[in-house]
Amino acid sequence: MVFVGILMGIIGILVVLSARSITTFFHELGHAIPSLLFTDDRVDVYVGSYGDISKSWQLDIGRLRLYLTYKVWGWDLGMCVSKGAEYYLQQMIIVLAGPLMSLGTAAVLLYSLISIDSTPLTKGLILVFFLSTIWDFFVNIIPSKNPIQLHDGRTTYNDGAQLRRLWQEQNMPDVYFEGLKAKAAEDFEQASAYFEETIELIGPKRVLKEQLLSSLMSAGKYEKALEFFIAQYGNSRLNPGQHLLIGDLYMKGQQYENALKAYSAYLYIVYSDDLVICKKGLALLYLGEFNLAISEFDIAIRINEESALAYAYRGRAYLAMRLWRKAEEDIEKAVSLDANLPEAYLFRGMYQEEMKEFSEALKSYTRAKALGVDYHGIDFLIASAQQSIQEH
Repeated sequence: MVFVGILMGIIGILVVLSARSITTFFHELGHAIPSLLFTDDRVDVYVGSYGDISKSWQLDIGRLRLYLTYKVWGWDLGMCVSKGAEYYLQQMIIVLAGPLMSLGTAAVLLYSLISIDSTPLTKGLILVFFLSTIWDFFVNIIPSKNPIQLHDGRTTYNDGAQLRRLWQEQNMPDVYFEGLKAKAAEDFEQASAYFEETIELIGPKRVLKEQLLSSLMSAGKYEKALEFFIAQYGNSRLNPGQHLLIGDLYMKGQQYENALKAYSAYLYIVYSDDLVICKKGLALLYLGEFNLAISEFDIAIRINEESALAYAYRGRAYLAMRLWRKAEEDIEKAVSLDANLPEAYLFRGMYQEEMKEFSEALKSYTRAKALGVDYHGIDFLIASAQQSIQEH
């Protein structure tokens, strides 16, 4: 009987996981269909992650690319990524189509549950899928102030918050939409100028402030972004997303103590965000608090055992403490988890340079740069490794 109970429990868990993946797929498909209709580029759908392809099956169907994660634990919801429609109404339809797909699927399941005569087991399965689908609808349609942390470090918001932002945009002047076009074309400096002009015309509305800050950060104007943030929000009570944003700005400005406070305030509310825990640990690392930093990376790994970034940062901390074996183990673990993580190759190069393996260090630094590592001294490290090769 105990064995049967355990078996039934395992089956129940598998059914719930299957329901979550299937209903999330339908939700994201709701976003994907109008995206395919209104845009010409590829549309990516992630089921079970926020952009992590390292533990996912990939399926290409024309311009639609599907990533289905096979990570059982630490399962996220999902997202749909596309170029973005040019016209306001098309953007609204793309965002709204996801919750509507979930609601429509829930309605069909509820009708089946009530009207179709079936066995108790079948009704139970339908009920599980119905609850999962209706959960998808409510968790997406109710606007949330808490940001969604994407795999690449960027943040976004749920469908409800995006719909609210689009609603606020409908009466914006033409210059605002010029800013959106410039931003879509990745001309972030020009986009910033357009958004600043819009603020001068109609005042600092919330959506304008968010667009300007995002554009300034993408343009690398971190000091200006920080000044603007403090001027606009300095005396306000910040929400979690704003704590995270100013924490990132402080990190870019090397104000690590302020960054630490901001990340701590964010984690007080969103306590299980392993990526932000890594950022907090990195701030501690830069402050020379190596043991405290390692404790944060340990927490991140306990939350997400497959966090390549946490292993990479912990390896960097071990490097600073000259614990070579532990550093190597963590860095190589990070590479095995995510072969495209630039920080892992940066720290691998640092380790190899300490071991006098200058040719290998040069390869690692070059790989880190090719992957777009966010480290201002990468060119110096490459030049240093090249000089060391010549000298030895």
